[in-house]
Amino acid sequence: MGKHKEWRKVAKKMRRKRIRSSAAAKRDEIEKQRMDSISKTPYYKKWLAEQESLDLFREQEEKRASILAHQKWEYLETLAQERWARQQKLLLEEEVKRKEQEALIKKEWEKEQEKDRLEKEAKEKEEKKKRLQYERIMEEMESFIDGTGAKPVALNTSTESNPGKEPCQFFSKVGACRFKDSCSRNHIRPAISHIILLPGFYTHLSLDVGTQGEYDTDINLEFDHNERYRDFEEFFDDITPELEKYGRISQIRVCSNTEPHLRGNVYVAYQSERSAAAAYKALNGRYYASRMISVEFVNLLSWKAAACGLQFRGKCPKGSKCNFLHVFKNPRGKYSFYETPAHSSKRLSTTPDRDWRWTPSPEREPSGERTSNRRQDDWECDSRDENGKTDRRNSSRRSARSRSKERQSERSRLSERRSAHARPQGSSSERRSRKSDSERKIGPRDRSRSRSRSE
Repeated sequence: MGKHKEWRKVAKKMRRKRIRSSAAAKRDEIEKQRMDSISKTPYYKKWLAEQESLDLFREQEEKRASILAHQKWEYLETLAQERWARQQKLLLEEEVKRKEQEALIKKEWEKEQEKDRLEKEAKEKEEKKKRLQYERIMEEMESFIDGTGAKPVALNTSTESNPGKEPCQFFSKVGACRFKDSCSRNHIRPAISHIILLPGFYTHLSLDVGTQGEYDTDINLEFDHNERYRDFEEFFDDITPELEKYGRISQIRVCSNTEPHLRGNVYVAYQSERSAAAAYKALNGRYYASRMISVEFVNLLSWKAAACGLQFRGKCPKGSKCNFLHVFKNPRGKYSFYETPAHSSKRLSTTPDRDWRWTPSPEREPSGERTSNRRQDDWECDSRDENGKTDRRNSSRRSARSRSKERQSERSRLSERRSAHARPQGSSSERRSRKSDSERKIGPRDRSRSRSRSE
């Protein structure tokens, strides 16, 4: 049953195929007959001729377009070849220029190298010459310090920061300027002088108040002036014997200013340049209290011009920020402005184990010895206070005698002036001119300082 059904399905399919085939053959036959009938008509023949002519025209146009495209390609190729040739020519010219430039640069480089070599050789010769000159000057300096030779001629010169400009008045007076080397005026530094300056040699907490932050405004409550002066006395007694080793000292001044360029400066005036040179050679580069010492030669116009005349009267409006010297009073009036004691190497107080000590290099104490050293220092400070009271009584007696001598000398000068006024001195106009000249020579600031000194 099933096979018959399948057979019928195949038979129907084949029947449909035969029907389609016969229909297609019939359709093709009809179309062939129609085309045969059409091809025999003159209209169709004309259409075929037109189609042939169109095909020929199309072929000719395609050939012509191909020829034009080829000609255009040849033209463009010629232009490209010319452009490439120009580019190659430019590249060749650039290559030639580059090689010429490289050759020129190489030549200039060789020239610069030769110049640098010559400059280096000249610099080495100059350095060698300066080194030999320096060694010769140092030998002459050694002989000058030893007293076996004269002062070297090279030390008669001075260095200037801005040659040709007006000298800085503050630097000329105090040997330091708050603008330092950036000052617009000229700083003249001598090669040698009888006065040496040790910048920032004395250190104390009170002098560093200006450098503290805004939260340390109450730092002044940690110390008083008496404590600072006792510390200064200890410092003064510690450095004096060392400074006296190199010659006779006329003055020692220690600044109490808080300005950076004057803070803790120590001025030492020797009676001779030989002594100052010996101190400069011995102290420069050494260490004191674990800090390196720097030494400079300075020339001061006068001590009265350098120091503030209103300091000891307590009337200086700028206080410790004054640009003139605010100095400590030297203990027992030693090496003060008006006193030049004999050379002495005796130390008044000895504290061999304290933190301040002279060393060729920075040192540190073992931590175990610090407590005993502090106790020893406290004991010595107490004994020094007792000795200081006796010294102050003796110094007050000496100052009373010196004041009486000054009053006597003042009376003698007044009597000489009266006798001089009694003699004829020319017309009143001449006296007025002399008086105005003297007032011009002595300014009001100098007169106030001289009055403060006399007081």
